[in-house]
This record gives sequence, structure tokens and C-alpha cells, in this order.
Amino acid sequence: MSIDCRRRVAFFCMEMGDALSAQSLVCSRAHVKVSALRNNKMTSAEKDRIAATARIVRDAPLFVDERCDWNIAKLVDTVREMDKEKKLDLVIVDYLQLVMSDKGETREEKLENVARELKALAYELRIPIIVTAMLSRHNELGAGHPKLEELYEIGLAAQQADSVWILDRRYTRTHRDEDKRLAKLYVEKKEILLKFFPEYLEFCDMDKEEDSSR
Repeated sequence: MSIDCRRRVAFFCMEMGDALSAQSLVCSRAHVKVSALRNNKMTSAEKDRIAATARIVRDAPLFVDERCDWNIAKLVDTVREMDKEKKLDLVIVDYLQLVMSDKGETREEKLENVARELKALAYELRIPIIVTAMLSRHNELGAGHPKLEELYEIGLAAQQADSVWILDRRYTRTHRDEDKRLAKLYVEKKEILLKFFPEYLEFCDMDKEEDSSR
């Protein structure tokens, strides 16, 4: 959205520093393996794509905050201030379990409060707020895809959302090579087939052909 649509996006990346986030974003869009960039083992064509993409990403209205010690009150105040200054179009919080809350007795209740505060903030500022969440490891043991009612620890928080999207990679359960590129996105009652390119950290429609740069 920030690069292609010139929307002003605030990205709170709590698990990965802004340098690594930018590196991953540039490599994904340029279709260059992150390992090739880090080890400086790129072809001339890949170097040209990296340079061109880096300029585009640098000029995009994307504001990355890499602090990892957020509590929900501080996060809400920061978003309000950013919106006053930059007039944000979208906020992304990555991820739910890393935001702390003083309200609630149990871990699940604390996360529900975080989700409730962010939802209220979205309505106040009239902008969408996307909050990612980590699925618990026990979901990887099942044969079927994760379901909303099975989301351990974030079940109450998920109920606060206007829409819940669940991304399921079969490979995390089977660890079979043939499943590495298979993924499904569940939106409400819809099932969307995706193809995943781990070398570029990219998801695309299943019927999209791989272009020559891959």
C-alpha cells in the first residue's frame, strides 16, 4: 500500500529491526534472495534490481518503528501523535502477543484488552489497523487448518476484530518438500489458495505464473 498506492503506513515491527525489515522488503520486491544480498553473491542484474527497488522503498511513505517494549497505552498515544503529524492511512502492529497490558488477570484477558484498545483507536482515527498474531504450536500438530475457536491464548482478542484472516502453511505440519509452496488464506468462510516463495518471503495467487526473474 505504501509503495504502490502511496498510502501513509505506520508499521510497528516489534520482532525484527527496521534494517532487517527494509532488507526483507527490498529483496521480496526485487525477487532477490535475502541470503544472496547478505553474502554479497548477487548477479549484476540482481544488484541493479536491488538498487532500483531500494530507491523506491526509501521514497515510500512507510514509517517503521522497531521498539519492542510497547505497552498498549504507550502504543495508542504514539499512533495518535503520528496520525496528527502524518495523517496515517493504515497502521500495522506485528504482533499482538508482544504488546503488554496492565488490565486483565490472565494472559488471554490482557491480549483481549490490547485488541479492544486498538479497535477503539481504529474507529477513533477512522483508519484500518491490522494486527498480526502468532498461532500456538499446537495448531501445527492437527491435520486440518486452524479454526477461530481453536486459537489458544488469542481467542478472546480475535473476537474483538472486525475480520479475522488465518494464514495456513501446510508445510509447518507435514514438512514435506512438495508442500513448501502451498498456503491457504481463510477469510470468514472463504478459502483462498496461495503460492508461497520462501526465498522471497512472498505470497501470490496460486494461478500466477512465475516470472522470468524467479
